[in-house]
Amino acid sequence: MAKTSRERDHEAREAKLEHVREQVASGELVVRKMTDAERAEWAKQRGKLDASSTPAERARRAAAVENRRKRAERLS
Repeated sequence: MAKTSRERDHEAREAKLEHVREQVASGELVVRKMTDAERAEWAKQRGKLDASSTPAERARRAAAVENRRKRAERLS
């Protein structure tokens, strides 16, 4: 039976995540926290983006941020 596009997307995402996990385990990739300067720069960029966004775009972006936060909690 053929897979749906959602199933194919999910498998591709899982493969990418597994690749990242392997890179982290081997030391090829290092995950670190943002510095205060980086955090300030991203906040400035988000401010510019929010100023030109529609309410629907802002809501979608907020939902994505919340999903990333929840996923990070599950992984830690």
